[in-house]
Amino acid sequence: MIYRHILTSLFLFLVTLIPLSSDALPPPSPAGGGMLRLDEKHDFVATTKAWFPDEEFEGLTAEAWVYFEELPDLFDFWTIIGQEGRFGLVLHGKFDTLGAWGHNEGANGDLITGGPPVPIGEWVHVAAIYDASAGKGMNGRGGNWCCPRGHLIKSNKPLRIGGIVRQDPERSRFLGENVKLQGYIDEVRISKIVRYVGPEWRVPKKRFEVDEHTLSLWHFDEEPRFSRFKDASGNGHHLWRSGVIGGLAVEAQKKLTTTWGQLKR
Repeated sequence: MIYRHILTSLFLFLVTLIPLSSDALPPPSPAGGGMLRLDEKHDFVATTKAWFPDEEFEGLTAEAWVYFEELPDLFDFWTIIGQEGRFGLVLHGKFDTLGAWGHNEGANGDLITGGPPVPIGEWVHVAAIYDASAGKGMNGRGGNWCCPRGHLIKSNKPLRIGGIVRQDPERSRFLGENVKLQGYIDEVRISKIVRYVGPEWRVPKKRFEVDEHTLSLWHFDEEPRFSRFKDASGNGHHLWRSGVIGGLAVEAQKKLTTTWGQLKR
């Protein structure tokens, strides 16, 4: 009997230690499956090559499930999804709201912000939408009301999720050090059509599926220790953790080669 009490006490003691020794994860997103953690160590992921560099999109939708544990400081911007010189969906620190911008064939697109503040500690569906206009939305509310007034221009830069996507030098709000937030992203999909028309639409409640309009899709179901995240669309635009800004650095190349060799074993 005394041994049973000892074992019970030891079990309860170990249980109390578990929350102290492991990170508390948020519940799965409505899409289920895994998720990408963004933190002080891993502040962004990106492709290692240009993302559809020769396309001039007539329509584009970039969407994701996001879960923020904190928000940007005043006047800071954090890229949710973006490509230098073409488009971006950002979180604006001044009002804690979403912002969207796009460069069209005639002029640089302005940053469009507004709407309700992005909440902390819950999953929200966010989307950037582009056709003859540009807009954004959260949890099924939003729409298109402004620029770029034409096709999105070409870009030979990688696609990036997280951090800051550098823009025109005259637009200083997009320059600076990477903003490292605590949060999670799940189910990022980019499509070559406008999937949602405002002011309201039905929010998807399951895993995104690949169809004829899908350009890239990342489920982020890989193990947390992995550095490579598969593009489920079949177009081969896989994402890698930090190290790709405007090209692949030599040091990053060595790391990717080593990691790829380990994955192939």
